[in-house]
Amino acid sequence: MDKQQVYIHIGMPRTATTFLQQEIFPHLPEIEFYGLNETHYSEAFNKLQFADDSFYDATIIQEVKQTWKANKILLSNENFIGQSTHFNHINRSMIAKRLSDSFPDAKILLVLRNQVDLLASLYSINLQWKETRNIDDFIWEPFQEKVQNVGGPASSYYNTTEGYECLDGYNYLPLIELYQSLFNKVEVLLFEDFINQPEQFSTQLATFFDTDKEIIEHRISNQPKMNSGVSQKQANKLTKLNKYSAISEKSALGNRVYNKLKRNIIQAKSNGSKPFFSTKKETELKAYFHKNNSILHAKYPELGLNKYAKDYYLEQ
Repeated sequence: MDKQQVYIHIGMPRTATTFLQQEIFPHLPEIEFYGLNETHYSEAFNKLQFADDSFYDATIIQEVKQTWKANKILLSNENFIGQSTHFNHINRSMIAKRLSDSFPDAKILLVLRNQVDLLASLYSINLQWKETRNIDDFIWEPFQEKVQNVGGPASSYYNTTEGYECLDGYNYLPLIELYQSLFNKVEVLLFEDFINQPEQFSTQLATFFDTDKEIIEHRISNQPKMNSGVSQKQANKLTKLNKYSAISEKSALGNRVYNKLKRNIIQAKSNGSKPFFSTKKETELKAYFHKNNSILHAKYPELGLNKYAKDYYLEQ
């Protein structure tokens, strides 16, 4: 067998990842695709992401590689960028280095999305789990005058006891530079192109995988909605219901009732606006990411952030 070419799709979250994993990647010709069942929940890749160096043994990945038969292998897991909540992406570099050690010639695919919309979308999905806070308090802001046990801003820089999103993990420049330091080929695409210029996105994806553009373009043009989140009305209901999550888990009946109520809310038509940050919070977030994105654009103009200058806060 010829030398295997490994492709690794590392994220970001909320960048059509589910669509790519279900509608594109499994249908690429001559490519053997492995999704979350293998790249996240299997023992080998779970250890790759979360085991400390003192008890991590890389031979477990080598054993998995021995089972692969195709010449082209595609691995996809948006968690390869690091665990955000509780971990604050602390395992990001560890994952990248272990992937590099096991797949030194791999080609990396990363899809970006403007951070404010990404975080709002992430909040909308978290509501379908157990999120109880309003969207402004979903973001962890250190060094503010507020005590830890009431949620929201607090004195510590990283919150490791509660599930907040830390903004550092969404500064794209160090993420790109990390992977470029470890791999020869790092392809960075934009979610905004997926939405607004699907033909261009299809061409970029086909070139990366060295495959037929028509297959990708056809599937993108007929894309079904996936994980589209919830409306503000649904969000209000879910934040209230989720406060009873812990109580519901104390009995089988309570759990069934809780889950049925949640399904009814989520499956209802999600008409109306989606949850979004207050004007004050949106302004703060845009100011934070303006500097980071401006540096990213100056260093990598080929990414095309200027096409979406307003979305990426390049204009102030």
